[in-house]
Amino acid sequence: MIVDTQSFGKVKLLNFTTLSYESEMQILEMRNHPKVRAQMHSQDIIDEHSHLKFIESLQNNAEKQYFMVEYRQSIVGVIYFTDIDQTKQSAVFGVYANLYEKVDKAGSILMESALAFFDSCMELKVISLEVYESNTIAVNLYIKFGFSVVDSFDQNGEKVMTMQLTKPSTKNDL
Repeated sequence: MIVDTQSFGKVKLLNFTTLSYESEMQILEMRNHPKVRAQMHSQDIIDEHSHLKFIESLQNNAEKQYFMVEYRQSIVGVIYFTDIDQTKQSAVFGVYANLYEKVDKAGSILMESALAFFDSCMELKVISLEVYESNTIAVNLYIKFGFSVVDSFDQNGEKVMTMQLTKPSTKNDL
């Protein structure tokens, strides 16, 4: 799938369920990078079997969508939407960059791609995310793209913020 971003033009989103084995292994390597794991709720190293089983579980799963993001022949990272709830018109959003291949403005490419997908392909009104308060680079990126803090909680002695983005209302919503 191709999404059209405001600043970067066309960006390719590759659904995890359609990836080659080689791409699946690249995703696993990116997810297991120590700096990526450190920002996840589950910081355990994921083994190949568990990773492949997870990808298989995404088949026909309306509550989760995971995409590898490719821009100009480079794998920028991953965007994902979980807990997709059509009734509440909401989902939880996540993102992580490919720290093995430095792509200039990777965070912005990932965010614009995710928001383009959210705006054009998801019939939802709200996406939320959780981020460690100490991850100031990510917090500032989310704020730059319109997310605001709606709550916070303590997890193992560290403050986690819940941030949210709501689509603007349209005439059809009224």
